[in-house]
Amino acid sequence: MTGTPLDVTAEWICARCGSTNRRLVPAGTMQTEDSCASCHTPHIIEAETRPVRWRALPKSRGSDTWLARK
Repeated sequence: MTGTPLDVTAEWICARCGSTNRRLVPAGTMQTEDSCASCHTPHIIEAETRPVRWRALPKSRGSDTWLARK
């Protein structure tokens, strides 16, 4: 049984705390939302050219204001 996978793992790194997160998404999904398991910051995650690692952006501009302090 070698059909197309129904779900794929979207692995992403939190833009705020750097934790690696994973979410199971339906195959063919290009963008979804998730929250970091460590700091709970909501993110929009988008598929990249690599099949597993996805790009993560904080969902709201207010959630990344900590970057301005660094």
